[in-house]
Amino acid sequence: MKTTGYGRGWYRGRLPGWLRGLVVLAAAWGVLLCGQQVADGYGATLEYRDAPACAAGSGEGGAECVRRETGTVLDRRTGEHCTSNGTSGGTAAGTTIGGGGGMATAGGSTGGVVAGGVTTGGGGGTTCTPYYDIEVEWLARTAWLSVGSPTYREVRTGDRAELRLWRGEVVALGVRGHSHSYAPSSQRGVLPWLAVGCLILAAGAWAVVSGRLSGLLAFPTFGWLFVAAGVGWLGALALFGGHPVTWAFALAWTGFAVFWTVSAWRTG
Repeated sequence: MKTTGYGRGWYRGRLPGWLRGLVVLAAAWGVLLCGQQVADGYGATLEYRDAPACAAGSGEGGAECVRRETGTVLDRRTGEHCTSNGTSGGTAAGTTIGGGGGMATAGGSTGGVVAGGVTTGGGGGTTCTPYYDIEVEWLARTAWLSVGSPTYREVRTGDRAELRLWRGEVVALGVRGHSHSYAPSSQRGVLPWLAVGCLILAAGAWAVVSGRLSGLLAFPTFGWLFVAAGVGWLGALALFGGHPVTWAFALAWTGFAVFWTVSAWRTG
């Protein structure tokens, strides 16, 4: 006997056609919105890349040029970003050292080893990646900026820092002969919009092909979160370019996410 409205029938059955149509329309609108945000971010990033250096004495008025400012190093800090791999050990944040002190970190597990910049606890509980930041002040403003380990080791409080600013954002730093560049917020914002657009598109495809809540809320569906992150990563690289190593990591991430999702559906 067919069951409707009671027990688990509503969960395994298909949504009404009109409701699925609304989901498709909402998904189409969401994809267009995400596409517009990506286009705006791409256009704003191209403006930055094509912007000339501001003329001397232009001050705050040079909104459409890259300004040069001189700042001072106030502090530095280092630590570890740690994530749990789901086994023993849990997650532990790294220790931050300021005031120009020596480097010190605290991993999530004892007996950890460092290989290739990633700290893995001896018990397999956590994986940690070190970070290095310095605090810079200019024109009564301050910001913590990410730097490499060689810069962190050499920089000292009071050092002179050469900055490049685009619409108030720091996009480049020079200190003690080391140079670092930073993507503007318009570029950083493209990846999440691409990922969200991928998820919305997947939801629209689900409404057309299936429309069953049992399929939407199944465990393998969570793999789409990782697939979407990979698609966003690859899309951002395609738009703005990236190092071959970054491309390799993005391809590996996305490929594994797709493989896991497909395998989970087949075995589930």
